[in-house]
Amino acid sequence: MIVGRSKNINGPFVDKESNDMAKGGGNILLEGDKNWYGVGHNAVATFYGIDYIIFHGYDAADNGRPKLRIEKLKWENDWPVIY
Repeated sequence: MIVGRSKNINGPFVDKESNDMAKGGGNILLEGDKNWYGVGHNAVATFYGIDYIIFHGYDAADNGRPKLRIEKLKWENDWPVIY
């Protein structure tokens, strides 16, 4: 999962170092590992003042079956961080 942002909905979208995402920029928020082969198709929601990121991942411990994952999300210097 790679993040970037823009002041305009039409872009350009940039990462923390102002690299254009259309030219390879972007900061990794979350990536697959030995427990989760891949993650993606995310959304962010707020419940009772707490932000969550909702996404799918392929569970390595369950033959790669897709699972819904929900993780708390915080913001550091206006950038998302999963904790």
